[in-house]
Amino acid sequence: MNWHPQNPLSLPCKSQLYCCAKEHMKTRYLILNFIFGRRAIAPILLLYALCAVAGAQGGARKLTAEDQKRIAAAAQEAKLTPEQQEQLMKYAQESDEITAERLRKIATMLAKKPTPMMLRDKPVHEALQKLYEIKDLDQRVDATIDLMKEHPLFFKESGDGSDAGNLPINMAYVVDDYIEANLDKNDKLRAKLSAIDNAFAPDNSLGKSLYETTVAGILLKKGAVLEYAAILAQSSIALFHQDEYTAFERANHANREEYESLNDKDHVPEAFNLGDADVHFHQKMSVWSTTLADIEAKLGKNPEALEAYTQAIKFHPNMKAYLGVAKLQEAKGDKSEALESLYDADLSGHLDSKNIVHMQQLYAELNPGSSEQSLESLLDLRYKATFHNPIAVTPYVASSTHSDRTILVELFTGAACEPCMAPDLAVDASLERYTRGELVLLVHHDNAPLSDPLANDVTEERAKYYSTGGSTPHAFLDGKELKLVEGLPLHAQDAFDSTVKSIDQRLDVPAGAHLEIHAERQGSKVRVVVDGTVLAAQPRLFLHIDLVETVLSYSGENGLRLQPMVVRATAKQAESASGLPLAGHHKIEATYTFDLKEIEAANIVYYDRFDAGLKKRTHGMAGAEYREKKNIIDPTKLAAVAFVQNDTTKEVLQSAFASVSNDGSPELSKP
Repeated sequence: MNWHPQNPLSLPCKSQLYCCAKEHMKTRYLILNFIFGRRAIAPILLLYALCAVAGAQGGARKLTAEDQKRIAAAAQEAKLTPEQQEQLMKYAQESDEITAERLRKIATMLAKKPTPMMLRDKPVHEALQKLYEIKDLDQRVDATIDLMKEHPLFFKESGDGSDAGNLPINMAYVVDDYIEANLDKNDKLRAKLSAIDNAFAPDNSLGKSLYETTVAGILLKKGAVLEYAAILAQSSIALFHQDEYTAFERANHANREEYESLNDKDHVPEAFNLGDADVHFHQKMSVWSTTLADIEAKLGKNPEALEAYTQAIKFHPNMKAYLGVAKLQEAKGDKSEALESLYDADLSGHLDSKNIVHMQQLYAELNPGSSEQSLESLLDLRYKATFHNPIAVTPYVASSTHSDRTILVELFTGAACEPCMAPDLAVDASLERYTRGELVLLVHHDNAPLSDPLANDVTEERAKYYSTGGSTPHAFLDGKELKLVEGLPLHAQDAFDSTVKSIDQRLDVPAGAHLEIHAERQGSKVRVVVDGTVLAAQPRLFLHIDLVETVLSYSGENGLRLQPMVVRATAKQAESASGLPLAGHHKIEATYTFDLKEIEAANIVYYDRFDAGLKKRTHGMAGAEYREKKNIIDPTKLAAVAFVQNDTTKEVLQSAFASVSNDGSPELSKP
């Protein structure tokens, strides 16, 4: 699940640790740990490296007889266990490279048992923290070099399980103050930085690579010794090897498993996934190549910059690379090509508000008479052409014990949440497997891990109701929490298979109520009528009526754009106990009218309130940053959902879904 700034006391779990980038900053974590008051001992993730996943990973490839032979030979040579053989097989199915040599390397790595690293190197951590007590910056850098030479293994990123996951990056930030203090002393600055670079152990290519790319980024931001920054950036790419990084991720996985086993008595061990490591490697290569390209562009070396940007995009879709290409294209007068690159940058989910406005202006300039909606439609079509849900959907076949129940699934997700991608895609595919008479979906967006413009008061109230702690992902099936398969699109099929198994079983359970729902829009008003019967009177029953936008276009930071069944409002909204009390009555008769203009205005109020609350909690050090505000509702894509829920047990007795019909009223004007 994702860390959530609104919930300072939530405990960490595995998804927090692997969400997006794994370039941990322990010193920065300590600061944020103080700000948010979190008890987690795991380091916080670099938000700047949130990875845009603009395309789902493809489905499993079909292995040839020759492939099978190479896999068997590699497994036998490395003496893999059956579980390890299965991991090797899955890797081969998902990888573009399955040569005999590559398979032998992967098999050897799988056979090596990583050593967990929990708190084993506490003395070195303490020594690292003491560096900040040294006021003289030259002495601090010298002490850093001495510490690295004294504990070379501790600073080594070799995948042997040493707790070095974030130390090379910390080394870069240890000298941040030194760089700032010596911006006008190029020779001195370069000499000191080179001394730290040379202090890494000769065989520590991964650690040195992490350090170099981070320092290169710092120098780029400060505009200092850029020629040297380019050398560091080039070196970091050359030193970054996939096999070594994969082994390192496997050691990190062992660390997470140890943490989970110590802190969660119900923890179910999870096997290391080679596919995830492959994706993360290519993401990092893309980011690091972009750093090099940005430096080359700053130096005025545009051809070299364009080549590096292009290489970055080949590794993995990357907003900064697309944006860099767009700037170079526009600088030479090719606005049409620049706009194409801006489309791709926007679909990554990371394009900032300033450049989104620039894209909109450039689109309007090149397409006279167009509207903002036509641009959104173009981006939707472009997204559909490049992104495909990898799930193979099988039609639902009702069993002989199938009841009249309509299932309610409530998903809590975040547009920036990488671990949410698999469950997001799974529930989206479930809409294809089942009819709305069999399955109703409500998607609640939460501000986890970043500000999400699809979040609202309803989300917060339901999150409190289910005690999610404001973290994502969570899903509830008729009020009971589902065990989710989380992760990248690589895991979407497993997430789907697990989810539909639970849904199929629940569909055989007779409903506890009958419900009928009708919804109609007249101008800005949506009138919903619900009729029904509770089959057996129960205490504390509530009728909930929600208004949802069936498809909402918003490019989230995790790369997903077409957001399904987004909850926009609920009847009788309250901080607690939303809904209409039934007081044990058997007969259900309810009418509720939603005002779209009021909901849109309430969304703006929510954005401002969330921003103010976050600033207050962080003493002004952090605020809500919305790349786009999505308060406006599309009246042509609305549906109403009704469900009866026992407030004591949280069981949902029955649900109903209705598309909102249009009575012929003119479309609402959009700003």
